[in-house]
Amino acid sequence: MRTFVLLFSLLLHSIIIAQSSIENLTTSINGTIINSDVIHSAMVSSENGKYWCIYDVLAVTDEMRELGNLKVYENNNLILTLAKIPGSDVEITNSGRLLFYDHSEHFKGKLKIYFYSKEGNFLLSKEFERADKFVISTSGETMGVQSSEGISIISLNTGNDYVIERGIEFAIDDQNEFVAVATSDKILLYKNSSLIRTIQTGIELPRKVIVSQVNNLVGVIDKFQLKVYSLSNGNLLFEDKIGGDLSFRDLKIVIDKIAAGIHKRNKEESKGLLRIYDINGNKLDEKSGESRQLQKFEKLNLEKKSQSNYDPIPWPFFPFDSMRTVWNHYEQHMGLGGPSSYLHQGLDLITPIGEPTYSVIDGFVKLVLTTGGDIYWRTAVSPVQVPGRSDGWLSAHLIENTIQVDIGDTVQIHDYLGDIIQWSGNWGHIHFVNISDSGLVWYYNDDEWGINFSPILALQPYPDVTPPTIEPVFPWSKFAFAKNESAIYLQPDSLIGEIDIIVKVVDYVGDSEWQQPAYTTWYTIKKLSNGQIIKPRTLGHILNHKYPFYNSGWYMEYAGVIYQRDNTLLPSGWMDMDRNFYHNLTNNNGDSLVELSEKALAFNTDNYEDGDYRIIIEVYDEMGNYDIDSMDVKFKNGNPVEVENDEGKIYSFALEQNYPNPFNSTTKIKFSIPQSPLLGGDGRGGLVTLKVYDILGNEVATLVNEELAAGEFEVEFNATSHSGEGRNLVSGIYFFQLKSGNYIETKKMLLLK
Repeated sequence: MRTFVLLFSLLLHSIIIAQSSIENLTTSINGTIINSDVIHSAMVSSENGKYWCIYDVLAVTDEMRELGNLKVYENNNLILTLAKIPGSDVEITNSGRLLFYDHSEHFKGKLKIYFYSKEGNFLLSKEFERADKFVISTSGETMGVQSSEGISIISLNTGNDYVIERGIEFAIDDQNEFVAVATSDKILLYKNSSLIRTIQTGIELPRKVIVSQVNNLVGVIDKFQLKVYSLSNGNLLFEDKIGGDLSFRDLKIVIDKIAAGIHKRNKEESKGLLRIYDINGNKLDEKSGESRQLQKFEKLNLEKKSQSNYDPIPWPFFPFDSMRTVWNHYEQHMGLGGPSSYLHQGLDLITPIGEPTYSVIDGFVKLVLTTGGDIYWRTAVSPVQVPGRSDGWLSAHLIENTIQVDIGDTVQIHDYLGDIIQWSGNWGHIHFVNISDSGLVWYYNDDEWGINFSPILALQPYPDVTPPTIEPVFPWSKFAFAKNESAIYLQPDSLIGEIDIIVKVVDYVGDSEWQQPAYTTWYTIKKLSNGQIIKPRTLGHILNHKYPFYNSGWYMEYAGVIYQRDNTLLPSGWMDMDRNFYHNLTNNNGDSLVELSEKALAFNTDNYEDGDYRIIIEVYDEMGNYDIDSMDVKFKNGNPVEVENDEGKIYSFALEQNYPNPFNSTTKIKFSIPQSPLLGGDGRGGLVTLKVYDILGNEVATLVNEELAAGEFEVEFNATSHSGEGRNLVSGIYFFQLKSGNYIETKKMLLLK
C-alpha cells in the first residue's frame, strides 16, 4: 500500500510540474525565475503557467484596492468569472486555488487571506498580524505565512494548520510534508510540525531555500553561494560559488533538476541568467534571460534645507530634481469614517505604471518583502549596517521581478531599485517614508518597524509657493467649537466651559490637485475690551510626529488627537480630491509631541470673564507659506466683569513685536512683566526666559534666563553671535517666546540676509 501511495505521489508530482519544464523557464531582469509561457495579457499567473487571470481595479485607497470582474483561465479556457473579489490582490496556485489578500485593516497590522477553489467556491479564510512572507508548495495545496505568531503552515484541502518558528526564508516540499526554515547559519527541518534536524550552513543571510522529498535534498543560497544537502541525513551534497557582478537571486526544483536564478548587474546592465544543475551538482546548462540597459547619473549637489534638521535627499525618480504629484501627505487624516479613520504614515507620490525608482542615499539594503500579494513588495535602504536600531528610506509598491537588490546589498545614491507596480487603472504610486528598525535584516513581523519624519522635510527641491487656506467649518461658523471630547457643537456667541477649537485647512502642494492638511497650526485668544492676551500664541500640532512602532495603537488613536473625528466632521475618502481636514488645536499642551492623554485637553472659557474675545489662528505649510484668520466669540459662563484697580504703576505682561522686522543680523525685542504674587511685595517679577526658536521648534538662542524685577525691558538679538556652532542662522521665519510663571507669549520674526 505504501508503495502505491508513493508511486501515485510521484505521478501526481510529475503531472503538476510538467507544465513548468526547464525549457519553459527563464529569468527576469533581476534573476527571478519566471515561466516564459505565461500569457502576455495575464495580470496574475500560477507558477506553472496553467492558470491565469485578469481583473478590473474599481477603487483604491493608499493600501487597498477594490477588484472586480475577475476572469480565470485554465489552459487559456475561461473557467470562472467573479463580479467582486474579497481582497486587494490575487494569487493562483499550481492547482488552481485562488488566494485573495484582504488589506482592509492594514492600519491595524492585519491581513486576511481568503481561499477559493478554481470553481469559485469558498474554502476557508485565515487572519494574520504583520505577515511578511508567503510561500506556496509546488503542488499548490499547502501555503505558509510568516507573521508575528510564527510560520503558519496551512493545508488548503482540510484548512488545518500548525505553527513553527520564524526564519529569514522558508520552503514547503513537493509532498506537503517537510518545511525547511533558513535562519542565520543554519536550516531547521520540520516534518509535520516536528523539528527533526538542524543543518549548519554557514550562510548568514539566506536569500532562498528549497526542499524536495522526492529528490531527497534541501538547498539554500545567499548572494554568492549555493549549498545543497541531503534531506535524510543533512550531509552536504554539493556547492557552487559565484562573484563579481553575479549574485544568486532565486532557486527552484523542477522535476529532477535544480534551477538557480542569477542576477548579473553592473553600471551598464541588469540581466537575468538561468543556471541548471542535476541533483548531483553537475552544471547542465546556463542561458540568458531578460535584460535592461541602465542609465548613468551624476550625483546631485543638495544643500540642507533652511530650518530643517534632516539631511537633504533627491526625489526617488528621474529627473531627481523634479517634484512629483503628491497624493497623500504625512499624517493626513483619512480612512473609513468615524473611529476607523487613521493617520497616513508616509508620502504617497503618483507615478506612471512601471516608473523606475532609485535610491535616495548611499547605504545598505535591510529589507525586501511583501506584506501580502504582488502589489505590496517594498525595499528599504539604511545608511549604516549595524545590528542595533537604525533609520532608512522605504520604497513600497514595486514590481517584484524588477527589484534590483536583496538583503545585505550595498547601493549608491541614484542606483536603480525597481519599477512601480500598477495601482489604479492607469497609474501607480510609491509609498515613501523614513523608517527605523533593528538588526541586519528588518522584518515587519517583529513589531519594531517605526516611522521617523515627514519626507517633505528632506526632499530637494520642494518648490511650494501656495499657502494653505482656512475655510469655514460650517456655513454659520468660520471655526468650530465643541464641548471637550464630544461632538456637541456650540454657537460662537455662547461658548461655555471647556471647549475644543477646530479649524478646517486646505493646502495644495506643487501641481497636485489633491488637497493636503496644514503642516503647523497655532492659535491665540485675545480679550477685546482691553486687548489682553489670555491665551498666548500656542502650537496646535506639527505634522511631523515620530512613531516608534507601526501599529493601530498609534495611527488610529492618535488620529482622534490631532483631528476632530465624529459623525458630523467626517474624514474624507482616499480618492476625494476635495478633502476635510479638521485640525483640533486644543488637543496639545503646546509642544511638538503628541500623546493620547492630550485628547482630554481643552481651553476652559470658565476661567475668564464673560464678554467678547477674538480667536486668531495661523496655519503654515513646510515652506513657511501661511494663512491667518480670526473670529470673534462670546464667553457666557455667568462670570461677571471685574473692576480693574488702577492705583499706582502696574506693569502688565507684554511682549512687543521685534524692531526692525524683517531684520538683517540684529533686532531689538521689548517686553514687560508684572510683579509676581509668589515672591511677595519686593517688586520682583520672578524668573523670566526669552528664547528664540526656528520654524521646527528647535531652540537657537536664549536671550534672557534670570529673575527680573517687575518693569519694562529691551534686549538685542544678534543672529550671528547666537547661532551656535560658529555658524550664522539662515534666512527664514523664527519665533521668540517670553515665559514668566504661567505667562507665555510668542511672536514671529523674519530674518533676511
